[in-house]
Amino acid sequence: MKIRLNNDRLSHWLVGTLFAWGLTFLMLFFPIFHSWLKVPTANVATLTGLFCAVQLAVTPWLFSARATSQNPSGRPAQRAAAVAVLASLMALIFFAYIGGLWPQDEGTREFVSIGLGLTALLVIFLVATRRKWLASQERDSQKDSPT
Repeated sequence: MKIRLNNDRLSHWLVGTLFAWGLTFLMLFFPIFHSWLKVPTANVATLTGLFCAVQLAVTPWLFSARATSQNPSGRPAQRAAAVAVLASLMALIFFAYIGGLWPQDEGTREFVSIGLGLTALLVIFLVATRRKWLASQERDSQKDSPT
């Protein structure tokens, strides 16, 4: 049986997201968080659901930036922004959720503080870099366009 996926259909992207997070829960999150770290299954499922919801929310933005026959290069700045937002939100959710699971543990508080701080620094770096990159793209496009 061959499943035909179409890159030009947003519904296929969304179904792929749901399928991927289901597999991630079963093959990664459940064994690590539940079996090894003894986190209740409901908490592991909630974290997986939050990650899936964030990705479902960002997927249409990422979908609109893909390469098409009318625009073979796609929209790289929009793609980069969508991926940066997705990664940042997932990191923030992860660290906040981990901090909520073991609020009394000093090591966890330190881990969460460091993780949130590094995520904030990464976001600041990405915003600053994106602005410089967009400015250079604009200059290059003005050089290439006929006047």
